[in-house]
Amino acid sequence: MRTLLSSVALCATLPSLALAEAPRVVTDIPPVHALVAQVMQGVGEPDLLLPPGGSPHGHQMRPSEANTLANGHLLFWIGAAQSPWIEEATETLATNIRSVPLIEVEGTHLRLGGHDHGEEGHDDHGEDHADHAEHDDHGDDHAAHEDHDHEAEHDDHHNHEDHAEDHHDHDHEDHAGDDTSDGHHVGDGHVHDGIDHHAWLDPVNALIWLPEISRQLAEIDPDNAATYRENTEAAMTRIKTLTGELTARLSPLEGGFFVYHDAYGYFTDRFDLPASGAIADSDATPPGARRIAELQAEAEAADIRCLFTEPQFDTRTADRMAATLGVKVHTLDPVGSSMTPGPDLYDDLLLNLAKGLEACLTPE
Repeated sequence: MRTLLSSVALCATLPSLALAEAPRVVTDIPPVHALVAQVMQGVGEPDLLLPPGGSPHGHQMRPSEANTLANGHLLFWIGAAQSPWIEEATETLATNIRSVPLIEVEGTHLRLGGHDHGEEGHDDHGEDHADHAEHDDHGDDHAAHEDHDHEAEHDDHHNHEDHAEDHHDHDHEDHAGDDTSDGHHVGDGHVHDGIDHHAWLDPVNALIWLPEISRQLAEIDPDNAATYRENTEAAMTRIKTLTGELTARLSPLEGGFFVYHDAYGYFTDRFDLPASGAIADSDATPPGARRIAELQAEAEAADIRCLFTEPQFDTRTADRMAATLGVKVHTLDPVGSSMTPGPDLYDDLLLNLAKGLEACLTPE
């Protein structure tokens, strides 16, 4: 891999920030691609590295994908924990692309992985976040945001959405250099050990990321800054509306369920639908005998309605578990690997998750 990427880097022309055409933007997974595509509408289209049906945990980068990355101006990705196959590439091609790991964006809501989790603040940015709030004369708003407890987060979605909008309205562009250590990277793609990296499944995180995407694009393409801002406002309005609709749809649901791997915590936490357990860990490692026994015991003590698997995984384990537990099997796609990429994918992905949960948990 290193030899391949090094050879590509040698052939790549260092991208100029004085652009005569649309910036060359690269994304890692379909949900991130969709958010960036919404911001770039009318200017250009981002490239997507993960191919249809691919798994972000174990994809092997192809020469064409390495070339796309090497010739890009901007990389928007979740981070190294989600797409480890990109990490070496970003290090090798660091002089050619600005890397923006979204999970490192200030204000991102993070949670611990695993079934027994608690919410984590973005500790690395705690003091900077407070300083930023004081600088913008919004100390009270940010203090409320930082000091909320776990239950308050579920009960007050609008406060989080307003906070995300504040990030946008108060000119995130003013902080261009705050998180950029060497002029090419925002953060390093890493977060604390144990953090669940499926952060895109919380729509409030999308509301926080969209202004940062717009800011990064405007910095290298100032001629289209107004378009990026307008598109960002429209995208945020769409997501806020969708979040309200999903809350109304999901609030009547009841009963427990198992998921194939621990990927849905951000979604189920946001809409107060905690999964009863995951067959595999957050990195999709297959379960051992002890874990299966634990799930069987848990299913006997809870009202487990169904088990959710995913398109890219072998369904035989899920089928065996479902047969043992006497529950239905449904498919959820947390990364959009089975969906058509484009600006509508993010909204459709969240809506599909809600529909799948409705099919399982609607009271009879």
